[in-house]
Amino acid sequence: MFAFDNVLEYWATRYKPLSHDMAAGSKKKTFFRVTMIDEDNYVVRNFNTLSSPCMAYATHIDAELQQNVNRISYRHVIYFLVKQDTAPQKTPHTDEMAATEARYETDGMVQDLLAWLFDLKQKASNGDKSFTSPLFSLTDKATREGLRGLQLDTANWATLPVHWNGWQVCGLSIEQIVPRDMCINPEKYITE
Repeated sequence: MFAFDNVLEYWATRYKPLSHDMAAGSKKKTFFRVTMIDEDNYVVRNFNTLSSPCMAYATHIDAELQQNVNRISYRHVIYFLVKQDTAPQKTPHTDEMAATEARYETDGMVQDLLAWLFDLKQKASNGDKSFTSPLFSLTDKATREGLRGLQLDTANWATLPVHWNGWQVCGLSIEQIVPRDMCINPEKYITE
């Protein structure tokens, strides 16, 4: 099975603004797996201890069948979070300027990730064996097929109108098409 979250976590370790450290208990952990961004997840509950910027991959499954059940369309959601400058602002205008700068930063990170994913997808389709990662391999068939199914040209993103304690959030949505023959596997059923 293609683990898109592993691809994203690897990117977070290589992308300098995030410089994610995968070590357990690290103070420089900037990549998180969450169900979704809401008040009940680790990221939102612990904003005061997080490094800025950071990103979170939503692990909930959002899928639908397409073309007479021959394909499944999955929607991946990635959140980019930046803490705006919280120095005391003299006017509402300067506060909004700080929020706008943080939103622009999230937009730039989205574009950087998409450019990297386009490049990675190209390397996978060309059979590039020089690329190495401790989390996934381009020589792995499931990874190559998973990257091939990413519909990067239709990715969409938007900043969220709500923010938590000066944290600005931008959600990126990427569709992935997975070929699938919907048939009954007799090995999964009890026969009489």
